[in-house]
Amino acid sequence: EKEEWNDSECFPKWKERYPTPPDLIGMSRIYSKEQDSPSLRSNEALVRSIPADNKQSLKTHLKPYGFTGYKYAELTPNKTRRAQCANWLLYYREELFGYTVEELKERRRLKREAEEAEKKRKEEEEGKKAEDEWKPPVKEVLVLPRGIVRLHRRGIEGTSSIEA
Repeated sequence: EKEEWNDSECFPKWKERYPTPPDLIGMSRIYSKEQDSPSLRSNEALVRSIPADNKQSLKTHLKPYGFTGYKYAELTPNKTRRAQCANWLLYYREELFGYTVEELKERRRLKREAEEAEKKRKEEEEGKKAEDEWKPPVKEVLVLPRGIVRLHRRGIEGTSSIEA
């Protein structure tokens, strides 16, 4: 019997974006832009779906077994993507498995409310708002020759009307 892709249990946004199963790893191992771009984009979307609290799951779960992490020289695009997929599977197992989409949305809402309550409590305790604290500037503008402007921390490049 041949198994076929069934997206009935996928998260709604993934079902919409990927009607067919995405190649998350890049099994063709051809890393030209045309060939690799869909695989790279689907893997990036998978990694973005992992909350910051769960980004190091692979390391924390495998450390008791002697895993110390990867060495830079060992990394290949394929190995990196496999590790990212394994990290997502650990996140799924720990945080998502066994819950409906509605239950997950409710958990997210409750978590946000708890974070807001904690933020308010800290503000009242310290007597100042979080907005009163100094934050680094969001946009740092660097004017380069020929009017090219780079906006750091956002990765935006464009041309400027300012002549350098």
